[in-house]
Amino acid sequence: MAGDAANLSHYDEILKTYYLPGIVDYLNHDTILSDIIEVNKKDISGKDATIENHYGRSTGTGVAADGGALPTASYQKFKTMTVPMKKMYGRIEVTGPTLAATKDDKGAYAKALDTEVKGIVEDVKKEANRMHWGCGYGILARNYQAWSSPSVIVQKAYRGGGGTFGYAFGSAFGSKYLNTQRTDGYGVTPSSIGSASSGSFTVDTTNVTVTAVTKGAKYDTITCGDPGTSEVAGEFFIRKAALASVAVSGAHRLEPMGLRGLISDLDLDSIAISSDGETTVGLSTALNDPLQGLAVATYPWFVAIVDKHASGRYAGQRALTLTLMQTMFDMVEETAGKNYGPNLILTTRALRREYLELCQADRRTVNTMQLDGGWSALDYNGVPLTVDNDAIDGEIYFLTTKDLQMYVMSDYDWMEKDGAVLSRISGYDTYEAVLFRYEEFGVTNRATQGVLCDLAYDKGTNEGY
Repeated sequence: MAGDAANLSHYDEILKTYYLPGIVDYLNHDTILSDIIEVNKKDISGKDATIENHYGRSTGTGVAADGGALPTASYQKFKTMTVPMKKMYGRIEVTGPTLAATKDDKGAYAKALDTEVKGIVEDVKKEANRMHWGCGYGILARNYQAWSSPSVIVQKAYRGGGGTFGYAFGSAFGSKYLNTQRTDGYGVTPSSIGSASSGSFTVDTTNVTVTAVTKGAKYDTITCGDPGTSEVAGEFFIRKAALASVAVSGAHRLEPMGLRGLISDLDLDSIAISSDGETTVGLSTALNDPLQGLAVATYPWFVAIVDKHASGRYAGQRALTLTLMQTMFDMVEETAGKNYGPNLILTTRALRREYLELCQADRRTVNTMQLDGGWSALDYNGVPLTVDNDAIDGEIYFLTTKDLQMYVMSDYDWMEKDGAVLSRISGYDTYEAVLFRYEEFGVTNRATQGVLCDLAYDKGTNEGY
């Protein structure tokens, strides 16, 4: 026993002193959102973040007659929101025989853990970035037609309207987040959405492991196990344990918020689980899930600037034009203030190509910019325009990053509340280490953010690449 304890202490030292500093630096800087968005640790109280949303200016300005009364003093208007932290984890396991095989060679300690640690860190990075582009519901894909195990077709083409069940967030993901590299425990779960009047939904508990993926132009086909329940067209795939069948505002969402939820003019349930795109009726109204606790109907100022198709979001597509881009830029700048926002534009590689082709056709020269952290970008009105792997198909985001914050109660660290980083799993000759972070992505002024939606493109695949 003493030998095992000494062996584990070597692993603990390696995980804490050799790996952890590099893990924290990598995960906080290797995607553009984690690198650029300000981290706020001071406005955390207990398990919640306190967000002050500025929505009104002082009325204590004006003129006065000679000897007349001065303007009545007033104050800046803020609405305080309390938002619970979300918990993110990455878990590795090492068997007892692996530990025993390295007990006489200190140099083998790191080698034994290296593959597992590097792998889980890469997985955590990808998952965190997917969440930072989502809306808290863990949506990965959407069924194109009724479930026919073992082959399931998921929607991919973003063409707007006319489908079996309409379009909504996740409809254009295809198999982007459903891959064969995730095994049991990291699969996907179909989520059955109840009738529009029920105000409830069911999350299937059977984990589904994808074993094969066939990509297509309009939809992808995946091969996976049968969840044992009847799934119909229009239902969603969600990440395991990301959503609970609880029709209580916010209690069902377990993932951190993302840009898709922050930069909208609707509540979160209208974004995530409406049957035919963004709606404000039926299930969305019944579920009552507003962002940061502020319902748009009650607080009409708590909306972002959204430029969508004339028939409604997801109802069609239109060509990207320089006028559309400049109009959105001007609207955000007018609201945020010149030299305040927008200060970052994010989109997909396909829409970046569309923009470059427009500039070439207009004989415009596009300069490049080098940002802190090594990010390269195109210069748009002196503001960087760049891409992200998880940027949403058909959309360009005009961000005022000073009004976006990542609220962090605990940064990436190894869980060692029981005194050890690497601890034995009860009943098994296996040891585990758990990487964790407690965070929530929030917005202090939703009105200074904008998104240009429903954009078509001619070249490249239909995955935004």
